[in-house]
Amino acid sequence: MAFADALFAGTATLEGVVAQRAPNLDTLLSIGAIDELVPVCDAPLGELMQAYPPDVLIDARMRKRSAIEDQRTLAPTVVGLGPGFDTRTNCHIAIETAWGECLGYVVREGRTAALEGEPRPLDGVGRERFVYAPTQGVWHTALQIGSRVTKGPSIGHVEGHQVVAPLDGFLRGLSHDGVAVAKRQKIVEIDPRDVPQVFGQGERPRAIAKGVLKALNLHGDAERQFFGFEREFEATLDCMPMSVRLKMDLCGIKLSLAQWRALPAEARRTTLDAQCESHVDVRRLRRFLEWWIREGGGTTPLQIQIDHSDWQVATRVPDQVNYVLASSGLPHLPQPAWARLDDLQRFALCKLTTKGQARTLPVALVEFGLA
Repeated sequence: MAFADALFAGTATLEGVVAQRAPNLDTLLSIGAIDELVPVCDAPLGELMQAYPPDVLIDARMRKRSAIEDQRTLAPTVVGLGPGFDTRTNCHIAIETAWGECLGYVVREGRTAALEGEPRPLDGVGRERFVYAPTQGVWHTALQIGSRVTKGPSIGHVEGHQVVAPLDGFLRGLSHDGVAVAKRQKIVEIDPRDVPQVFGQGERPRAIAKGVLKALNLHGDAERQFFGFEREFEATLDCMPMSVRLKMDLCGIKLSLAQWRALPAEARRTTLDAQCESHVDVRRLRRFLEWWIREGGGTTPLQIQIDHSDWQVATRVPDQVNYVLASSGLPHLPQPAWARLDDLQRFALCKLTTKGQARTLPVALVEFGLA
């Protein structure tokens, strides 16, 4: 499953984000102008860049064993992903893509780590979970990502040469039916685990994507995803931190704790990382959440109209805040102190002074420098 599937089917939807095939350069810009769509085009790179010179070029082709040409003249900023990239010879910024402590690390000077050669084991199974094309030709398969396979039966064929499953499991990687493949090209990956990870964003691509965002200074402030009083559920995201609750309000969506916990871990993590600074961001996040809830068989989230004025206005402390502070025996909050808080802190205080939330209020006041 990838946006590249749109080249075959016309559209492809991943976690609620829709990609649409641009059949030619003339339609590429018009599709790209639609906030809800990601254009996908297979025009030659030279023609594409001549028609639409990019500000940023990201080479995510992962040509692990190829000598990579100098791309620094192709765009003001060229980001290379994976082995073979060197900021001194072929890119401006590189991102580490190998498993380990450096996964997603931004390399601004020097080169990425060399290809280690062996894939990361899943349930103790390494390279044997991959299948390679037996010959050059066109690959055909009737299966889909997520299909369960057993050792022995055919998965598909290349020019009449049958390709069989080497072990039991689920299809985690699968070349699209009808594509031309080279001999020894990787065409299948099987996940042998009882609970496979075959849908949604995986840990590795998420880390790589966050590295790209950081390299381009487009990432959110990771330190502000959680307040100190929320650290206990940082690892599991069993509860919604204030940063996520703010996004929900901006999207006009109310999720119960049960609905939030029913979301897959990767969907919760994506929500945590998502930007929510513009109307486009808000629409995308709302569509993403609605899609995941539908996929899980849940009920449509409650649509609500949120009045943001309480926490967005720095010139006036909401009556509710000082009322709850006084009722709890806590000091009055003067307007200058309220004004010094940022939006997320003011939002948090508004939430913490609602029914059933006040127990965390004293800790938050200390963390915000108000007590």
